[in-house]
Amino acid sequence: MEPLATRAEPPQRLPALPADAGLTWRPLTLDDVPAWFELVTATEDADDAIERQTAAELADQFKGSWRDPARDSIAGIDADGAIRAYAFSVFRPVTEGTQAPYLVGAVHPDYRRRGVGRALVAWSEARARQQLATAEANLPARIRLFADEHNTGMRRLAEASGYGALRWYVGMRRDLSQPLPDVATPAGLRVEPYSKARDEDVRIAHNQSFARDHWGSSPVDAEAWALDVVGGEKFRPDWSVLAIDEATDRVVGYLMSGAYDQDWGPQGYTEGWTDLVAVRREWRGRGVAGVLLTAAMRAYAAEGMQYAGLDVDTDNPTGALGVYTRLGYQREKGSVLYTKEI
Repeated sequence: MEPLATRAEPPQRLPALPADAGLTWRPLTLDDVPAWFELVTATEDADDAIERQTAAELADQFKGSWRDPARDSIAGIDADGAIRAYAFSVFRPVTEGTQAPYLVGAVHPDYRRRGVGRALVAWSEARARQQLATAEANLPARIRLFADEHNTGMRRLAEASGYGALRWYVGMRRDLSQPLPDVATPAGLRVEPYSKARDEDVRIAHNQSFARDHWGSSPVDAEAWALDVVGGEKFRPDWSVLAIDEATDRVVGYLMSGAYDQDWGPQGYTEGWTDLVAVRREWRGRGVAGVLLTAAMRAYAAEGMQYAGLDVDTDNPTGALGVYTRLGYQREKGSVLYTKEI
């Protein structure tokens, strides 16, 4: 491969943003979170977004040594000081796998069809190319955009900006009022609740199973794990479970859960959500994933959740879609990954 600094074709300057849209442009700051959250809520409601964000999750975008909002974000402010549009290029460099910044943004419904969205995609892509050019590891690279499958406006914008649909992810849910399956725990395996004492072992198991075998995944370092996996306000350690090899006392499978109550009103039901589930290669094919998922479903049901939910890459090579279907999960709305390969 050519050096990533060459392949990324980073611009010296970021493209100008519309001067005729009634907006002034500057980076986001932590003080902007309340106004930023108002914009995000308005756009999510207008677009019937599958997943909703909280103000705390937006504030988390200012944490992490790899984040630089002063350079990686931009916001459009109207004459009254309200944020009407924003874009952010989020990039955590990795040492193996794929260098893959992802672009997020939104335009208030009142400011759409003025070229603002397309200009923001161009701006954030240019910033992503600059970020890629600074990465130390010369790896395959792509720039990513995600769109809800039903959001035709966002999908048209991605395609008009030169992005191609590459992967489809489907949301699935399991009705917890229905009897849960009786899944036997394989011999030599112990299932126990997640504990902070096991956290580093879980991260290592993640990097050796999920990051190795799931398309597009890269290892997660300790800082990113602490912030993005177990440090979020919605993480539920009491709904998370581990599979332990009794012979070695090693984590060989795990399931991490969250309670995203901001989604429950718009979707019309309560739900325990499985953020991550994976099993090490040597333990696959023995029903370990089913054991973990059933244990989590029991934890969700015990707190009155109506459904268990998760999403899955439809091309997942581990056969996860079949596992979920056999456990009673049913397909719901999905999302699409758009990319430019670098």
